[in-house]
Amino acid sequence: MIDDYASAARTWGEGMLIGADPSAFGYFIAALIATTGIAFASGVQFVVIGLWRRREAVYLSYAALCLCIAVLALGNMRLARADGLAAATAALHWMIAAAIASLAPMVVFIRAYTGAGTRWRLLLAMSLLMVVLLCVNGSAPATLFFSRLEPGQAIVLPWGERLYRVSGAASAWGLAFHVASYAVFLWALGRAWAQYRGGDTLRAVLLGGCLIVQFVVLLWGDIMVDLLGYQAPYLDAFAFLPFVLLMSLSLAAQMRRRTAQLEHTRRQLEVEEHTRHAAEQNLRHLAYHDSLTGLPNRACALKRLAESRADALARGVCGALLLIDLDNFKTINDGLGHHVGDRLLQAMAERLLAAAPPEATLARLGGDEFVLMLGLRERTPSEVQARAERVAQDVIALVSEPVMEGRHVLGVGASVGVAVYPVGEVGVADLLRRADIALYRAKAAGRNTVRVFLPPMQQEADQRLRLERGLREALEQDRMGTQFALHFQPQITTAGELLGAEALLRWHHPQLGEVAPEKFIPLAEETGLIHALGAWVVDEACAHLRAWDRDGIPHGGSLAVNVSAWQLVHPHYAARLVAQVHAAGVAPARLTLELTESALLQDFDGAQATLRRLAAAGFRLALDDFGVGYSSLNYLQHLPLDVLKIDRAFVSELQVEAGNPLAGFIIDMAHRLGIVAVAEGVETAFQRHALEQMGCDALQGYLISRPVDDASFRRWVVAHRHAPVS
Repeated sequence: MIDDYASAARTWGEGMLIGADPSAFGYFIAALIATTGIAFASGVQFVVIGLWRRREAVYLSYAALCLCIAVLALGNMRLARADGLAAATAALHWMIAAAIASLAPMVVFIRAYTGAGTRWRLLLAMSLLMVVLLCVNGSAPATLFFSRLEPGQAIVLPWGERLYRVSGAASAWGLAFHVASYAVFLWALGRAWAQYRGGDTLRAVLLGGCLIVQFVVLLWGDIMVDLLGYQAPYLDAFAFLPFVLLMSLSLAAQMRRRTAQLEHTRRQLEVEEHTRHAAEQNLRHLAYHDSLTGLPNRACALKRLAESRADALARGVCGALLLIDLDNFKTINDGLGHHVGDRLLQAMAERLLAAAPPEATLARLGGDEFVLMLGLRERTPSEVQARAERVAQDVIALVSEPVMEGRHVLGVGASVGVAVYPVGEVGVADLLRRADIALYRAKAAGRNTVRVFLPPMQQEADQRLRLERGLREALEQDRMGTQFALHFQPQITTAGELLGAEALLRWHHPQLGEVAPEKFIPLAEETGLIHALGAWVVDEACAHLRAWDRDGIPHGGSLAVNVSAWQLVHPHYAARLVAQVHAAGVAPARLTLELTESALLQDFDGAQATLRRLAAAGFRLALDDFGVGYSSLNYLQHLPLDVLKIDRAFVSELQVEAGNPLAGFIIDMAHRLGIVAVAEGVETAFQRHALEQMGCDALQGYLISRPVDDASFRRWVVAHRHAPVS
């Protein structure tokens, strides 16, 4: 293309057709005008497109080429209609300037069109060269291409149209530009061939076809007109017309494809946006709702509770929070499997929704715990408390109805703790804590009931928290020896022989004084501190046995320690206990492990396996408080028990005016199973006598001795040896 520009300017300077008769207007001039208009229109169009397409190089460079072609065709028309050498020289200046100015856009367009990108250093160098050539062309009297110019013989076309022409001597600058134009032309053909081999066939063929047309027209001017002297005009200006038309079509088609791709991408982005929005909605729902029941979860409940409390404070009304915990759910979940437990939770959620008032909000906090927030209507705490208790009773009644699950008829209950707000609570956390305290009291009251939070409950909860903190500090800061101690209650045969003793743990709190075991033992079990506490008890028991052996105290040879259900279900309890006792240097047979019937309820098979491992290691095993729990007689015969302790409730019924055959039945059953029967809670001589008549093997109680510390126990043993109990 650049070569065509150069050829056109050169040929028109050397003797091209450009009419001598300015008044004549023929087909050739009309064709030049049409070429000018087409090129200019394409240039303006692609300037707009290039700017709209974020200044893309391929469109802007093509627009610059079109404008240069329009200027070249316009200059050609002015030359054809020149009325003298001065007008022809001015037209040549415009034509050569257009050819020079097209150099850089041509290179940029070819590279962008064939996908090679823009080399800005090369573009800068070409721009500097273009400025130099434009300066030379503008300052030279006979243009950049000629050293001198003179009028030539006019060319008469077959239809009579006359074209003005000039001739002259070519300059060195013109020859150099001519060579450079050929070089750019060959480079452009090479880029088109590379594009063709790269698979972009159609666009490469269009570009190559345009370049070949220009090359043929260039040969026509150089060979037919210049070399052979054929009297015909140069056609270089018209050679750019297919370039403008075909490249415009190619770029338009490319733009339509890109527009279609962008539209497709836009639709895909819209689909992705819709999918993302739906995913966000789903994630938001999952973040604030329970996946099992579909109810609002803990985070959503806390948020709504905070909003409700703030609204209550602003409006001067009251609300109520009901904390609901399902009774007996864990037993069903563990016994029948989590899939049954999940379906039961779903059924309970539906029932709770049915029992909830229309304006209330029900949420699942986790596990088998739900929260129900009543709407803000009542003005006084007493009114909202009364309504909350009515709703709680409805909840308990509805939840307590049996549930059919396959072949199973499942029965659960509900314990409900109620907290009214705003009534002096600090915030949502404080409100939840109050409801939890009330729930704890409902469970302690026998479950399947409702309790409303009252200020004294807070004091009890604070006391419990204080006990827990003191227990934890004593264990973690190695203060057990200064706060805890073992007391011992002797066990004797009906003949008065000392069999051993039971070790009972006592706690002297630094600030609270003596704390009853029934207060801190359940607390240790709930907090998981029972494992460390139990290990300390075993260490102390072993230490006392060694001390009694060293000092020659005839203690009967056996010492009983209590084992919690939470200890027994620990998978490594047996192994750790055996290792602990061996490390203490005490034979396991000298320790009797007392466990309650509740220790067997949670996992009988696991408890049975643990007891068998302990029995195999040599420990004696005793079942404490027998008769008041839920042990099956069938289970009893499968346990490796050595001692069966009759609960004090049966012993206390042994009075002169009333007999109690159950104590005798328990003794007979123990003997049939080959187990020693020990009665605890013996307080009167009649009880002792009655137990002797029933064949009871051993006695324990205040009649023999109260639990005493180590020093008192030593004195009791010595005194008992010389004066046995009668």
